Amino acid sequence: MHPRLRLLQFTRSLFPFLLFGLSLSCVGNRDAGDDDRRGPGEDPRPGEVLPLLLQPADLEVTLDGKSPMRIPYRVDRAGKEITNEATLTVDDSSLGSFEGGSFVYRAGGSGKTTIRARRGEEVGETTLTVRVETIVIGPDTPANAPGRFGGPDDARKAPELVYPPDGALIPPNLSELDFQFRPKEADLFEVRIVTDTLDLRIFTVCKTLNGGCTFRPDEATWKLLSNAGRNRTAQITLRGTTLAGGGVGRTSTTTLSFAREDMQGGIYYWAASAGGVMRYDFGRRAQRAESFYDPLRAIAICVGCHAMSRNGKSIAVGMNIPGPASLRTLDVATRGKLFEVPGGPGVGGSDFQAWSSDGQWLVTNEYGGLTVRDGKTGDIQGMRPLIPNANMPDLSPDGSLVVFSRGAGTLCLPPLICPTLSVTSGGLFTAPFKGKDGFGPPVEIVPAGGGNNYYPAFSPDGKFIVYNHAASGDSYANVGARVRVVAAAGGVPIDLTATNVEVGNSWPKWSPFQHHFKTRNILWFTFAGKRPVGLTNPAGAQIWLVPVDVAKLAAGEDPGYPPIWLPFQDANTDNRIAQWVEKVNRAPCSAVDMTGCGPTEQCVDGYCTPVIQ
Repeated sequence: MHPRLRLLQFTRSLFPFLLFGLSLSCVGNRDAGDDDRRGPGEDPRPGEVLPLLLQPADLEVTLDGKSPMRIPYRVDRAGKEITNEATLTVDDSSLGSFEGGSFVYRAGGSGKTTIRARRGEEVGETTLTVRVETIVIGPDTPANAPGRFGGPDDARKAPELVYPPDGALIPPNLSELDFQFRPKEADLFEVRIVTDTLDLRIFTVCKTLNGGCTFRPDEATWKLLSNAGRNRTAQITLRGTTLAGGGVGRTSTTTLSFAREDMQGGIYYWAASAGGVMRYDFGRRAQRAESFYDPLRAIAICVGCHAMSRNGKSIAVGMNIPGPASLRTLDVATRGKLFEVPGGPGVGGSDFQAWSSDGQWLVTNEYGGLTVRDGKTGDIQGMRPLIPNANMPDLSPDGSLVVFSRGAGTLCLPPLICPTLSVTSGGLFTAPFKGKDGFGPPVEIVPAGGGNNYYPAFSPDGKFIVYNHAASGDSYANVGARVRVVAAAGGVPIDLTATNVEVGNSWPKWSPFQHHFKTRNILWFTFAGKRPVGLTNPAGAQIWLVPVDVAKLAAGEDPGYPPIWLPFQDANTDNRIAQWVEKVNRAPCSAVDMTGCGPTEQCVDGYCTPVIQ
C-alpha cells in the first residue's frame, strides 16, 4: 500500500521535504522476459517507448481547503529525471494547475484526479487525492463554538432539518442553498456535511426565520461543498446545544447529491403579479433574476404568456389579457420587435406559442387551432388554423413533431371570439410538423377520459413529454394539477409522486441539457407551484427544479427525486412559465462608450449585462 500524507497547518512548511521521503510506484510496469528488462540508467533501445514515471505516486493529502499548497513532481524515464522536458497536466482543473513541474492547489478544491506527464509519444500518470477537513464559524457565532459540543446526549436539543429535502439532487452551481431547521431547545448548532473527500463542520447561531432558523453558506463555503459534492452524495447531520453548554442533540442523517455538470443556459419566467417576464442566467454566479420585458418597456398593460426558441434568440409574448392576446415577437438580444399580431374579436391573437429550435417557425393557437408563421416576418403558412381545436403547442427539439392539448371546447370560426386561455377535459395529441407545409394527421397519445391533460412539453432528447393532469376543472391555476410524464410515442403515463406530494403544480418545462449523476443520465424540468420553501410560505407560485432519471423513465418508473426551489426568485411575486434556453443572448456593447446598453446595464466582455444588487 502507498503511504498517506496528512498535511496539517503545522507541517505545511515541511511539505517539500516530506514529499521526497515517499515510496515510489512505477506506473505502467508490465511483465516481460529477461531481454526486455532495464537496469537503472540503462538507455532504451532505439524507437522504444517507455512509460514515464511520476513521483510522488498516488499521493493523498488532507487540507483545510483555504491555505495555499504546492507539490513538486518529478518525472523519470528509464531511471533518468526528465521533469524539465515533460508537460504535466491535471484532469480536474478545479483542484489546481501546474506551474512547470509543481502542482499549485486551488483553494476550495477536493476530490481524486489523475496527474499526467507527456514527452512526445511517451506518457505516464499517477493519482492525487485531496481531502478537505475544515471548520467554518458563522456570523455572530463564538470562535470557541466547536468546543461546546462535548456534553452528553440530549434529545431535547436535537434540531429538526426542514430544508433541503432528504434525497435531493441539485446542479453544483445552484450557488445558494439555505439550510433551514427548527431549533427545539438549542441556540448553537453544528451543520456537518461529509463526502468521501470532505468533512465540513459549520457552526452557527440561530438566524431566525418564521419561528425557526436558517443558515446560508457564503460563496467560499459553497465552493468547498459543491466541488467536493460534484457527482457525489453528501451526508448531512445537525447537532444542537446551548451557548451556555450542556447536553447535545443530533438529527438523523439526510443526503444531498450533486450532478456532475453545472447548469448552463437561462430561464425566462413570468412574474405574474408584476406583469412582466424575468430572466436568470445560470452562467453568472450568485446573481438575482433581472427584469427582461415588463409593461413599461412593452408599453402595455401586461406582458404574460411567452415562448422561447431553444437557441435563446427569439421570444413570443402575449400581451393585454384577456385574450386572445396580442402576439408580439422579439429579437432577444436587442428586444427589437420582429412582428406583431393584434388580438381580439375577428382579428386573431394567440395565447400559446411554440418556436422551432432555430427560430425559423412559430406555431401559434390562433382562432382556436394551430397556425404556422414565419419566425422572422410573421407570414402565415397556409390556412389559419391548420389544425382546429388545438391548444398549448410544443415542438420537439428536432422539429419533426408538435404536441398539443385538445379540449372539449366548441368549434371556433372567424370572426367569432375564440377563447384559448384554458382547456377542459383535454387529451394530448402529436402530429408531424412540416414547416411551411403545415402538419400531418394528429395521433392521440393521452386520452381525455378521466380528467384534463394539458401544458405538454418535449424532453431535450425528444423521447418524453411532461405535462399536467388534473382530475377535474380547467387548466388555469388548477389547484389539483399534477405533473406526469409519458413517452412521446404514447403509453402508460408516469405520475411523479415525489413532485406531487403537494399538488397545484403547473407549467412543466424541460431544461435543454442532459446531465449525469454517477452512472445515470439525468434530465431536468421546472414547474410552478405554491408550496412552502422550508419554513417560508411564498406569496404566490414559485419555480421549482426537478431532476429526472432517464433510465427509470424508460422503464416506466417514477424517478423519485424531490423538487428544489430555485433561489434567484423573489418570493413575493407569483412566478410561472419557466421557459429554458441554451444560451442567454445579450446585446453587444463597447466598454468605452457603453454603446447599446441601457441605464441599468454595464458592458462585460463585450455584452450588456445588468447591474444587479
